[in-house]
Amino acid sequence: MKIRTQLMFIAAATLLPVVVFSAVALNLLLEAERNAALKNLREAARAMALIVDGELGTADAALRMLGTSRALSSGDMPGFHEQAKSADRGPGSWTLLFNYRGQQLINTLLPFGNTLPSATELQHAQTSAQGLKDVLLGVAGNRTYVSNLLKSPLTGRLVTTVNVPVSLPGDLQYILTETFAADYFVRVFSHGNIPTSWTVAIIDRDGNFISRSRGAEHLIGKAARPELVKAAREAQQGQIRHLTLEGVDAYDVFVHSELSGWTVAIAAPADQIELSARRAVKLAALGLLAAVLAAAGTAALVSRSLVRAIAGAAASAAAIGRAEVPAASVTDIDEIDKLHAALSSAGVLLRQELQSRQRAEAERETLLGNEQHARQFAEQQNKAKDQFLALLGHELRNPLSAISGAIQLMRMQPPQADGNKHSTRAQEIIERQSKHLSHIVDDLLDLSRMSLGKISLNKKPLDLARMVNACVDALHTTGRTASYAISIQTEPAWVSADTTRLEQIVSNLVGNALKFTPAGGKIDIKVTAETATGTALLLIRDTGIGISAELLPHVFDAFVQGAAQSDKALGGLGIGLHLVRQLVQLHGGEVQVTSAGVNQGSTVLVRFPMLSEDGRKAAATSAAGMDRATAISILLVEDNGDAREMMAALLDMHGHRVIEAENGEQGILRALEANPDVAVIDIGLPDMDGYQVAARLRSYPALQKTVLVALTGYGQLADKQRAFTAGFDHHLVKPVDMDSLMEIIRSRAVAQP
Repeated sequence: MKIRTQLMFIAAATLLPVVVFSAVALNLLLEAERNAALKNLREAARAMALIVDGELGTADAALRMLGTSRALSSGDMPGFHEQAKSADRGPGSWTLLFNYRGQQLINTLLPFGNTLPSATELQHAQTSAQGLKDVLLGVAGNRTYVSNLLKSPLTGRLVTTVNVPVSLPGDLQYILTETFAADYFVRVFSHGNIPTSWTVAIIDRDGNFISRSRGAEHLIGKAARPELVKAAREAQQGQIRHLTLEGVDAYDVFVHSELSGWTVAIAAPADQIELSARRAVKLAALGLLAAVLAAAGTAALVSRSLVRAIAGAAASAAAIGRAEVPAASVTDIDEIDKLHAALSSAGVLLRQELQSRQRAEAERETLLGNEQHARQFAEQQNKAKDQFLALLGHELRNPLSAISGAIQLMRMQPPQADGNKHSTRAQEIIERQSKHLSHIVDDLLDLSRMSLGKISLNKKPLDLARMVNACVDALHTTGRTASYAISIQTEPAWVSADTTRLEQIVSNLVGNALKFTPAGGKIDIKVTAETATGTALLLIRDTGIGISAELLPHVFDAFVQGAAQSDKALGGLGIGLHLVRQLVQLHGGEVQVTSAGVNQGSTVLVRFPMLSEDGRKAAATSAAGMDRATAISILLVEDNGDAREMMAALLDMHGHRVIEAENGEQGILRALEANPDVAVIDIGLPDMDGYQVAARLRSYPALQKTVLVALTGYGQLADKQRAFTAGFDHHLVKPVDMDSLMEIIRSRAVAQP
């Protein structure tokens, strides 16, 4: 078989799977585009359902807030009418108050005092009567009930309602109802950015339209398409393809409202859903056809040139086999021409290349071995250095401890009659030098830990300005700043930092400024907050001995000291700035040192990432909260008299008002009377257990904000879960940890308005 024929077969064999898989891919593309469009439709339906639930949830929250009204509990109906009217959701909504006999007491659609339909009149209206029965059944479980579409007996309009039961002391029970006219939800549709070609509908649980974006004036209250109603009843969400009421072939996606059980459906024309998919498939198919034709033509042209070139290469190879130099040949293919030129010297070139490669490999292995040996040696030296520093630091602490102890002992002895100022001066010198040596040991140990990567940070919100002022005050106390003119300018600059390490950074830098500035010199310290860059700046400028140009690039290197320091015998190991840079970098900051030269003073600038506005507010809120924590009222329900007396005394010592109860019924009555901030309830009570007490307390709206703490001798996981299920907020095991209890009380005190 000739090469031309084989090339054609190769091209055909290559293109065949391409065509097959392309067809499959085109089909998948069509399906993917359709699914993507349907996904957008589903997302739009979910979003619309969330908007509807948002409206209903807001109404539910408003009604529950109204249920706690003092005007309602006190029977002030005119005042409650004004409060209810202010809670209306706007045009198309109004608020009703029923008693459990179905009598309307408040209707914000009418001024207070107007005659309202009686329960008997409501019973005569069959639609209203059924709706009222549904509402009474719906709220029987002390839960919110959202109605189907109803006909208002007062206005005759089609409405839906959100109903919330209200239970008040004295067996007073009401039903608060927010009423929405059917056209209220038409305005809600505008919040969803729905294309005008789509149709949005809300369908109640009976399959009737509550609202519809198209034809609402004559379809509200009418039954939706049976196939849509059937599908919505069988699944929580889904989609169908059918003809809409307008006769349009459409994909109809539906989801259910979580709060009401209504169906939210969005229908989009099928042509619109599949238009983009068909366009993409058409373009892909045209591209595939063009690629197939181009491949076939290219294969035919290449095969013709390749046949001629290969024939010439075969002749050159045959000449090499006969120990002849192939004749020069020129073809249409550069690679074949180069092949002709290379065949004659292929053996020599291959031998030279092999020898060169072997030499290069040997040299590379030698270099690699030397590099590994050098690295291992350096690592060993560095490890030995770190171990030595750590050992030196620990060994130096033993004599330092003895020296410090001796100094303290000498100071505790009564002064001798023959004591002299030289002895006292000697003690002061020994104490100062031992502290200096202890500081050097600490720096050595920190350097060792830093090298071994063992320093960890316990970060929390800190005010850099407050830290700087505290460090300078400490230096004032020791008398180190007496001979200097120190200027401090600070403003609050909150950072996330380790308290100990931040104090170490500030103390080291201020100490260096004091050390390298002659007596009478000036030191300026400034803390600023750059809100634009989110940076906290610490600037320390002195008029000291300065830094030479040769030393300045190396000031952060370990054990580096300048000539100026040696000449003045200022002491130190030259590791302070090295540790400062490492610690600043661990905090995500940077530090730089500048100096105009010897005897020109120095400037140190440290930058820390500043806490965000939320972080600063959280820190400020936490601090302010602890400051304003005040005494609160605490209900203590405990049947053991001695235990109750002791705990009440402890709480009273902390300034809190304690209400005592010795059993469950008494505790419930005291809670309703005093409305305590915290209730500590023993689980093992004589008349009812603590779980029942918690459940009863949680059933009263006025006690919803009371923090319930379970006190029990059982601490298993199941006991804790049972306590939380009953309504407790916290679970403490006897004997109670007073620190834990006081932390709960402080948290409640901070949270109260």
